[in-house]
Amino acid sequence: MREELDFSTMGITDDFMFGTVFQDLGLCRGLVEVLLGIEVRDLRMVERQELVDFGPASRAGIVDLLVRDVDGNVYDVEMQNGADPDIARRARRYLSLVDASVLDRGQRFGDAENVIVLFICAHDPFGRGWKRYDYLRLCEQDGEPLGDGTSIVFVNAEGTRGDFGDGFDAFMSHLRDDNVIGSDFVRSVDDAVCGFRDDPGWRRFRMLWSEKYRNEFADAFDEGKAKGFSRAVELMHRLMVDGREQELEEAMRDPERMKRLLEEYGL
Repeated sequence: MREELDFSTMGITDDFMFGTVFQDLGLCRGLVEVLLGIEVRDLRMVERQELVDFGPASRAGIVDLLVRDVDGNVYDVEMQNGADPDIARRARRYLSLVDASVLDRGQRFGDAENVIVLFICAHDPFGRGWKRYDYLRLCEQDGEPLGDGTSIVFVNAEGTRGDFGDGFDAFMSHLRDDNVIGSDFVRSVDDAVCGFRDDPGWRRFRMLWSEKYRNEFADAFDEGKAKGFSRAVELMHRLMVDGREQELEEAMRDPERMKRLLEEYGL
């Protein structure tokens, strides 16, 4: 029996909604700037395929949002709704995956881009009350930074300590209660959420993406769950862009049709 979803209450904290809304590079740029307190120039998406080889079998799998700016910074942005006692080690895994994916073979290590892994947490990941936790590699003896170009940041919607600006606070308030619209940026995000939430095509894809049906996607392929899942994600994306989302649901019940779709899209 198919899982029932209440689209009327689905907001930006929903993983699939988050990944959809922030495909808009203008909104994505605003998100990074608001949460990190920086200015970002000429943001662009890192192609999803760049992480496919690492796959869900690695336990990190496909990131929520991966973008690059022209100043040599790569941002992996993740939405974290539930409490996760292993979030620090999971962040470490994401950092290694992203770092490896953007370092070209033969490239000098000195040319490696900066990598920032950013977790947006609905709950305090460490229980110390900070609105934002910034982690860099430092020398234990004198506190000097290692300077390896990596950092892991956790923003905390439940935080009360620290001042990171009105824009930051407005977005955190929206995470806690999506009826609170405290800035123009939050208004833009909420408008995008409402637009997708009311779109029948997006709703069908969100149903297919439900936790219960992720394994069914993988099982619909004949090369194992890990590779099958990543191929399913890419096929979903391409069919949605082409307005053919209904075909994927039908292909799940027809292996031959699934095979033809994979061949058509070169997957």
